[in-house]
Amino acid sequence: MLTIVKNLFRSDKDASGRKVDRVITTLAAQNKTSIYSWSYIREEGYYENTTNGRRVYTYDLPKNAA
Repeated sequence: MLTIVKNLFRSDKDASGRKVDRVITTLAAQNKTSIYSWSYIREEGYYENTTNGRRVYTYDLPKNAA
C-alpha cells in the first residue's frame, strides 16, 4: 500500500530534470532497441537496458537529450 502511495507522488523526471519517457525513447532510437528494454533505476540514478545490462548515467547524457 505504501508503494502505491509513493508512486502517486513520484516525479516523472530523472535526477537531471529530464522526462524519463523522452530519455528512454531517445536511448531506444539511438541504440536501435525497443523502448521496453530500457528502465530508469530511480534509486541509483541511471538508465539500464534490461536485455544486455548496459547502464547510462544521467550525467553521461548530453544536455539536449530529451
